[in-house]
Amino acid sequence: MLLSIAHKFVFVRAVKVGGTSVEIGLSAICGPDDILPPMVALEERRRQALGVRSRNYGTSPLLEAAYDTLVRETPDENLHRVPQPPSRFSAHTKLSEVIEHYPGSLDGFTAVCLARSPYARVLSALNMRDNYKAYTRGADMRTDPKTWADAFDKHMESGWLKKMFSPDVYGDPTGRLDRFVIHYERLQDDFDAFLARLGVADRIVLPHAKEGMMSNRFDPREVLRPDQIATVNDMFSDDFEAFGYVRL
Repeated sequence: MLLSIAHKFVFVRAVKVGGTSVEIGLSAICGPDDILPPMVALEERRRQALGVRSRNYGTSPLLEAAYDTLVRETPDENLHRVPQPPSRFSAHTKLSEVIEHYPGSLDGFTAVCLARSPYARVLSALNMRDNYKAYTRGADMRTDPKTWADAFDKHMESGWLKKMFSPDVYGDPTGRLDRFVIHYERLQDDFDAFLARLGVADRIVLPHAKEGMMSNRFDPREVLRPDQIATVNDMFSDDFEAFGYVRL
């Protein structure tokens, strides 16, 4: 999540849509008064490489500066030990929550959101589930695709999958915000188009954050059962219609 007063946009992201990469990229154009919530230390380090740091997310500028310094000075092998500071907004704060809690006016703002094939989102989440801690220590997130069907059953039973994909992340209860959709399948091109719309001349190459198995390359029917495909169709019925993805 980002809120840019300088460019009048709110960036909100659902889970497993390439949001970390886009958030880091958009951070590079944000102004000094814009809200950039903290990311986990490994990702915050990537943002720092662009000359940007998290800011304006808490009640103490001193604590924000201290987190920036801690991330900058901590050795790579210890970054996973750096805790995120408290923040008014999280990475996946819903648009409705931003509207509710931001004290200023958002009239004339654009809501920037991300879309990705629901099947790829689920496969990406299954791959991430047992590898995220290793990722924060600098490892790749890679599992055997043959395990994904069993993992799907396990995480549906536990409720984790449904919790991960909470609905209505992009819902605007006011109906006043314009919306710009960045699709994962053409991430850099759509990102470039949004920057052009803002009048940003310099091109920003998006980093490949949270690199995993590139789940868009997999045919879901080869790694999930038909009943699991049907479950995905039901869970993401709104996304299929809103963003034009084809059901299998």
